[in-house]
Order: sequence, then C-alpha cells, then structure tokens
Amino acid sequence: MFSETLPTPQAIQNLHSFLILGGGSSGDSSAKLLSSLGKKVTLSDRFPEKANHTIYHQVLSDNEPHTVLSGIECIIKSPGVLPDHPILLVAKQKKIPILSEISLARIFFQGTTIGITGTDGKSTTTALAFHLIQKKFPNSKMGGNIGIPFTSFCLEKLDIVVLELSSYQLDDSPNLKLTASAILNLASDHLERHKTMESYAEAKWKIQNLADKKHNCFINPSFFTYTTFTKPKNPNLHCVGENESYYVSLNPDLVHTPSHVYDASRFPLKGKHNLMNLCFAIALAEVVGLSPEEIQAQLETFQGLPHRFQSVEIKNLDPKYKSLRFINDSKSTNLHSMLSGISGFQKGDPLLLILGGIPKEEPIEPFIKRWKELECPLYVYGKAKEVWLEDLNKTGIPVSYFDTLDILVLELKMNIEKLLVEESKLSKEKKLTVIFSPAGASFDLYKNFEERGNHFVALLNATFGNVTP
Repeated sequence: MFSETLPTPQAIQNLHSFLILGGGSSGDSSAKLLSSLGKKVTLSDRFPEKANHTIYHQVLSDNEPHTVLSGIECIIKSPGVLPDHPILLVAKQKKIPILSEISLARIFFQGTTIGITGTDGKSTTTALAFHLIQKKFPNSKMGGNIGIPFTSFCLEKLDIVVLELSSYQLDDSPNLKLTASAILNLASDHLERHKTMESYAEAKWKIQNLADKKHNCFINPSFFTYTTFTKPKNPNLHCVGENESYYVSLNPDLVHTPSHVYDASRFPLKGKHNLMNLCFAIALAEVVGLSPEEIQAQLETFQGLPHRFQSVEIKNLDPKYKSLRFINDSKSTNLHSMLSGISGFQKGDPLLLILGGIPKEEPIEPFIKRWKELECPLYVYGKAKEVWLEDLNKTGIPVSYFDTLDILVLELKMNIEKLLVEESKLSKEKKLTVIFSPAGASFDLYKNFEERGNHFVALLNATFGNVTP
C-alpha cells in the first residue's frame, strides 16, 4: 500500500495537492513543511473540529473517502491511523502514493541519520546516543517518536539526526536509507495492530539498510526468534548481548565493544537494562566517528529522561521519610518495560511496586513469576485492577487494589507509617524503594504518560513533603 521506495525531492516538488490523514503533532508538522514548499494541504481527521484550521487549505472529516480524495496527488499518513482505514483502501485503488511523516522528512534530509527502535528503551537510548554525539557534533538534533516530528527540522543543514522510530512509523515507511540503526529488543506489544509477533518483528526489521555496505545495524540477537527468517550473514550486522562482540558486564560495570572497554561505574543510570541501552548508544556513537575518550567523558554526564525510571526529589521531604526512595517510571506502558526496570532487584531488597493503567495484550505470567521471587508488596490501580484481578488473586499473595492514584498514595503513606514504627521491617543498609512503573497505557485516567507521571510526583510532594519546612 505504501510507497515502496523513497521518492526524490523533485518528485515531491512536482506534486501540488496533498492530504494529511490524521492530524496531531506529526500531521500538523507535515502540513507546515508542505505549505512552506507552496503545496495545497488538506486535512482529513476523525475530529475535524479540533484541528488547527490556520495551517490547512481545508479540513474535512475522514468518513467520506471518495470526497476527501478528490484531486489529491499524495497522502501523508499519521502513525496512529490504522492501515485498513477506508481512505487508504480507496487510495490504493486509485494508486495514490502514501507516505509516512518520517518518510516525507527523510526525502528532504540527506545527511547522517541514526535510527533506533525496539519494544523498550527506545527513548532512553535515543536521548543517550544524542547526548554522546552532541558535544562533538553540536549542530545535531533528535526527534521522531520521542516527541519532535522529523518534518519540523528536515530542511535544516545538520551534522547528525538521531531518530526514535516506532513500529507504526516503520510499518508505514519504505527503506529510510539510514546511516546506522539499532533494534534494542522485542517483546509482546502493539499486537492489537500488528496481530502477530512475526508481523511486529517485520515492521521493526524495516529500520535496517544492509543493502548499503556502509550501513551498520546493531541488534539484540533474540529478535530473530520472532522472525520467519534466520539472522542474515552480513559483516555490518552486529549483535549486542552475552557472548557477542558488543556486550556488558557487571561488578564492575563495563561496556565492551570490539575496539574498547568503557568504564560505566559512573554512568548515572543503574541496572543491566540501562547498561544495554548504553552499549547500543556507544556502538552508534563509534560508527559516526567518536573516539573512546569522547564517549567516556560524555556517558558520565547523562541525566536520563523524565518519567523513565526517574528518581523523585521531594521538596521539603519530612525527615522521618529519609529512608525512602521514590522512582517515577510512568513511561513504562507494558509489562516487559516494567520487568526491565526492576531487573536489578533481588529477594530481600526493600521494595514496593505500583502498577496500573490499561494493560496491553501480553502474558502476565512472566511478571507473576518475578513478583513471587521478589516477594514485595504490590499496589494496583485503575483499569488494571479489573484486568489482572483474577490472575493476581490466584497467586494467593495479598494485593492492594485502588480506583485512583490519589487513594493509593494515601494508603501507601499509612502503610509506610506502620513500617516506620516497626523499624525492624526496614533495612538499615538499603532504602525502601517505591517504584511507580504502571506497565499499562495511561488513557484510563490520563491524557498521556507525562500527565500520569507528573500527577504521581505531585501526590508524593503533597503527601511526604513537610508543609512547614
């Protein structure tokens, strides 16, 4: 359905009438780019009344395919629009070319481009790779699925672009002809759209450009357990993981590449999953010309991303709670991501886990197995308490259920107060860690994971802060 190869900039210049299917940030950004090139741009959207009418020639509802497509020469599809949308089906019959926002931007940006995908860790690794290269290549930018549409800066003359790419964006795109790419991992997610793990893997695989002998692709070898093909034999396909040429080791924390061993003891983000993200970022940084000394200096100053296993600093923390540590991992929207975050904890570690939101279509058994190993208190709120209730109750281990985070945090405080009275239940060597890692989408109670994470942080400050410092 989608254009099989990237058109040339001249081919796009020869077209005059474009349809943006699905507004939002990527759709609006595409419209602004095309308008700056003198193109006539129409928006077709599910909620036309909410659109920014000032940037479109006209705004139409998306429920009348033939009317909407009258005179249209090319469609720019937003990633959230399903592939079987009626407008796309009619466009296919009419042989109207269809491009993703990412493809449109790549047509015009001809410079060094790094792409990063995977089920979990995409945003952290994208931000980390960008952080590593930024000092040597200050005229660089990152964007894509991380929140800044590629079309908003694709006309700029930049040193390097680092893109986070989702399976939706890749599924809608032909070969993006990237300079280097990475597939961090693959776990059950987005199956409501991709239907099978094989289809999900095929979408991710589109990030590579191994037909170009200059392209380097870094990949977790477990990815190939979900493909219908075996790992290709290509000297520019590099595996990252145990017993591979790119790998990490713990105690001391080190990142190994074929050319260097990096000291990660001062890398601010802890845990093996974060070291793996660092390993991918270092591999990509080496490809674009950074020296080991330049990489080593930069990795020690990375601060991480908001809502991604972020330590919460409570303003005016009441001194009696100084033995607590709070983690905001609101960006965790599936069980695989949450399990990666808690991978560094062991049985006996003082830990309390908060889950909630709208669960994805993925098996809960791996989490239950891990939870039984840790034997930590579990709080569950929102839609997840309905979806997971039966499976969690079958374990026989007590679970606390709540309708909202507000009620949950109040109960959390009361239970912590009891632990403080019984000091023997709190370790003197290790802080009690409270991890908010929902493992579900935010849309049952919030607009997005940012709003959810900000609300959690606000509740902590209101509940555990000292109002009379």
